[in-house]
Amino acid sequence: MKPIAILAFVTLNLLFSGCNPWRLPVLKEEARRQDQRITRETDEAIKKSPKLQELNWLCTEKIPRPSGFELVNKDRDYNEETFLSYGYRSALDYQSVKQFYIDYFAQNGWKLTKQKEGGWGPSEIEFRRDSYRVSIYGMGTGQGEKYDIVCAKLK
Repeated sequence: MKPIAILAFVTLNLLFSGCNPWRLPVLKEEARRQDQRITRETDEAIKKSPKLQELNWLCTEKIPRPSGFELVNKDRDYNEETFLSYGYRSALDYQSVKQFYIDYFAQNGWKLTKQKEGGWGPSEIEFRRDSYRVSIYGMGTGQGEKYDIVCAKLK
């Protein structure tokens, strides 16, 4: 293929992917594989670490999720084992998810410590109780919402 044809092909793909290169099929598939690898490694780390087991219990057993939350990935703190992150996809809008968690945490003795909406980056709400912090991040993706729930043990 000639260089001009390659340039035209790449340009058209970027235009049709909404100028977001991660929507290109090849990059999208690679991102999915990386998420799967990191999730497997995180599951293995949880099995070996009492600290991560405690955070996993908090984030997956103790704290509920709204109906329809579909787990897409997990991640962790690689150095100090102080947090776990869970990525979910959902058709629910951010305001509904925000209210779900405000109600839950208020009823269970947690303090709302941070709220951010608008501007750069994802929307966020954060709650604290005792030596724990839970943050919920919401990002629109054009294909529903992506939510990250991060459970952390404070020092």
